[in-house]
Amino acid sequence: MANPWVLLSRDLKWIFVDHLRDFVVEFLLRNSIFAIRFDPVANPNEPTSELNLKYLPNWCSIIFLTVATILTLPIFVFYPLMMLKALDRESIRDPSGTLENAHPDEKWFFINGVLIDKQLLEQNCKYLEKRFGRGVTGIHNKSYGPFWDVIETFLQRSFNIETVSVRWAVSRIIPALKDEKVKTVRMVAHSQGGVIAGLVLTNLYIELSRSGKQDRLKKLEVYTFANAAREFVNPGRLVRRIEHYANEKDPIPMFGVLNNIGNVDFHGDIFVNRTLNNGKGHLFNTFYSFNEDDYVPVRPIDAVPTLLQMPGHGGNLPIRDAFFAVV
Repeated sequence: MANPWVLLSRDLKWIFVDHLRDFVVEFLLRNSIFAIRFDPVANPNEPTSELNLKYLPNWCSIIFLTVATILTLPIFVFYPLMMLKALDRESIRDPSGTLENAHPDEKWFFINGVLIDKQLLEQNCKYLEKRFGRGVTGIHNKSYGPFWDVIETFLQRSFNIETVSVRWAVSRIIPALKDEKVKTVRMVAHSQGGVIAGLVLTNLYIELSRSGKQDRLKKLEVYTFANAAREFVNPGRLVRRIEHYANEKDPIPMFGVLNNIGNVDFHGDIFVNRTLNNGKGHLFNTFYSFNEDDYVPVRPIDAVPTLLQMPGHGGNLPIRDAFFAVV
């Protein structure tokens, strides 16, 4: 309950003073020129790295982010107007056609992080779909370039500001939670999406409580990667499962989940990658592994499975089986 302006000033000092090198080298450079790939793309329906220059749609995303970076100051000035415009049309990525109805008793949702336009959101969702064989609905958290995305993240985590993507996520997830045919709802979030996911949980609890249906949260599972949040609360301890995965030297979770391992208001098990790519990198497809052996627990809360073992998860798997075991 600290003064949010004090929290914001601490965030700005942390990244632009105390960890400026990490921000420039490990975030800006490692996730741009250091991450460029030239991997063959045999099938355009397969996921690829966000910076694979042999995949032509990535060029559109790179050009968009470059222009957004150049226009950081005008974006800052006109940001409120852009938020009003964003209310006009919901920005959602629907599940891949072949997977949409493959598992009717499950619904998956993904909220992207910083530096992601709608084309890269498509790549992130395909990455999840290929690994888990489930159709994924993408909730687009729009990017305005690296600098404003980081500032927006700071504002959200300090002031609990709800951008329109919070509303979009709530409006899509509530019907899934109320649907009697759906047994499991999974929300996966990356980076700034972790901050948004925390706000979504609060709103889901409030909205469901209006009709006395807050227990529907018991079929929800939440999994974050590179979570940038300051706190992550499981409302009423109703959410079935919460897990957080982070690369140890990724600056975004360094001031987020990894800086809150001892925080009693940051709920969920925490797993860290220290070895793959030396624990560096932030981009979801390029640097975040879906191999459970790449992560070690640094704060397990209870002896229940992990997501990355999850091929066919029914809620009764042994420890370290939840996320990575879906089939």
